[in-house]
Amino acid sequence: MSQSSLLIKFSLLAIAVSSACVSAQEKTQTNEKKKTEVLTVYATGNERDSFTLPMMSTVIKNNNALSETAGSASELLRHVPGISISGAGRTNGETISMRGYSKNGILTLVDGVRQGTDTGHIDSIFVDPLLIKQVEVIRGPSALLYGSGALGGVIAYDTVDASDLLSKHEQGGVRVTGLGNTAQHSQGMGVTAFGRHDNLDGLVAFSARDKGDTRYGGGYRAQNDETIINLLSKGRWLIDDSNTLSGQFRYYHNNTNQPKNPQVASGPTPANVETDRTTTQKDVQLTYQFDPSDSQWINLKTQAYYSEVDINAKTVQKGFEGREQKTYGVKLENRSQVGTYSFASHGLTYGGEVYKQKQSPSQNAESFPQADIRFMSSWVQDEVTLRDLPVSLILGTRFDKYKSQNDRYDDITADKWSSKGAISITPTDWSMLYTSYSQAFRAPTLGEMYNDAKHFDAPFPGAPTNYWRPNPNLKPETNSTTEYGLGFQFDDLLSNNDNLKIKAAHFNTRAKDYIDADVAIFQGYTQSTNIPRATIWGWDVSMSYQSKFFNWDLAYNHTKGKDNATNASITSIEPDTLTSRFDVPVPSTDFSVGWVGQFTKKTDFTKHDRFNRPTNRQQAGYGVNDFYLRYEGNASLKGLTTSFVLGNAFDKTYYSSAGIPQEGRNAKVLVSYQW
Repeated sequence: MSQSSLLIKFSLLAIAVSSACVSAQEKTQTNEKKKTEVLTVYATGNERDSFTLPMMSTVIKNNNALSETAGSASELLRHVPGISISGAGRTNGETISMRGYSKNGILTLVDGVRQGTDTGHIDSIFVDPLLIKQVEVIRGPSALLYGSGALGGVIAYDTVDASDLLSKHEQGGVRVTGLGNTAQHSQGMGVTAFGRHDNLDGLVAFSARDKGDTRYGGGYRAQNDETIINLLSKGRWLIDDSNTLSGQFRYYHNNTNQPKNPQVASGPTPANVETDRTTTQKDVQLTYQFDPSDSQWINLKTQAYYSEVDINAKTVQKGFEGREQKTYGVKLENRSQVGTYSFASHGLTYGGEVYKQKQSPSQNAESFPQADIRFMSSWVQDEVTLRDLPVSLILGTRFDKYKSQNDRYDDITADKWSSKGAISITPTDWSMLYTSYSQAFRAPTLGEMYNDAKHFDAPFPGAPTNYWRPNPNLKPETNSTTEYGLGFQFDDLLSNNDNLKIKAAHFNTRAKDYIDADVAIFQGYTQSTNIPRATIWGWDVSMSYQSKFFNWDLAYNHTKGKDNATNASITSIEPDTLTSRFDVPVPSTDFSVGWVGQFTKKTDFTKHDRFNRPTNRQQAGYGVNDFYLRYEGNASLKGLTTSFVLGNAFDKTYYSSAGIPQEGRNAKVLVSYQW
């Protein structure tokens, strides 16, 4: 049976079942207090309510219509204000920017292991959203716990565990999913088997997707052909009450035919030739945790990990190009509780990490120099809670040292300290105030230091071909951010058991040695250089209202950034964005309907070349509307979930700030059944 026919049969089944449920199912209303806490782990390394954090964070659960029908892992972030997803609809070309930093300045994790490649225009999160449980977005410098790369923040993906799928008394089960969408001409399916026995639990999950040409607003199409396979295997052994051993293996393979630069919204051209490309990632993790219940001093977690990314391409013009990136390391972290019943209790988190990343090109590979970089680091964080005052603090510091090597240049060694201090005050049970000061750094990537390949052909007659110029003396970029915020939350405001939360923050980032690309058209070179000083500032505001009648989420981001010497705009700045989401449970049914609107202001770049001509094309503002219908089965239909989304319902033609057209009207469907 083909994937398409399987999807159609699943969809027909869902429609038939859902129609019957309208008259047959009724939800039981209870008077129990709704849980309104949104818990985050990655912000401080410990589970905390995101509202009380002295920072801005977003937690995206993969249990709603928009996330369930996402076509890629990056698409889960599409409606988060302040985050921009660049690319032209092809998985290999998706890249993220946030708070004035592009992909290299935002640390991305999957199950705690850093992700990302640095080769030309190829970048993405190589994991199927069907395997993802939730995503946490931490805004602002986060080097204290995570090291190099967390200048603009951290985006952390967690994959699903067996315990997430099993209820208290269940021993095992299977989940089967079918899905598809029209804008990417995509169909897919997934199967997950999970179970537990005595002190063991685990799962095996398989998913496959097929993607075709991408349709943009107004009907324009760009060539694309992808076949994606994902495999996830996890296991956990509860040795005794104190010792736990767990491991996982994750495999991703994407076989494509697309333009060599997948971020360009067109088909193959003489300057962007047709390319057969395979992208493969293999991740292995082994974790041991020692957490004796009779000791507040020891909660030790040791993790060893290995990640390998292979990107191989073949073109008629150049033949085979091979790229291999390997990352392997060990992380050791302990948590201690001190002074639990004293005036000030301390939650200490401290540890160290050693890892190495190595690039190995083969044959005709470009923009992927032979080089490696090694890191060693240690850190300590103290979460202080005052017993008799409504005050809590976060204090900490981290030391990182790295060494990069390339056969053509001398070894580069540098080290950095990154510190953080934050204080939050909760004068009442419905209000909070906070301020923080955070530092972060990023070591230059191997490509930024050593790349000497061709960047692009002559853009017009008389101009030279443009080549990358190596810069092994590139300095690590650093920043320091001051942030002020406040929040309010109210229960039983308009009706029984409702909840309103509002949180806002102003941030000001002072960047030093900001790394940017200097594109010299007439001189024929591009070189990564340091901007001595840059400033990035703005606002993040979020509002959430939950009740038994409807849920409403509203979020706004305003970010500006400039080179202090020239007043030119930072290239990774996104325009003001407002996102509104309205979700309504249909009374006496298991259905919910909703609307998501994203409204973006026009771009306002200030950047000129040496002849004082604008170098950034301004893009118009836009509003895009998505509508959805979701059914989650109950009683005899428990385990059945269907989601239908009409994305960009009015087929708006619009462009990202980089001038890349975005998806047009997109009908998306998912049907899942678990037993």
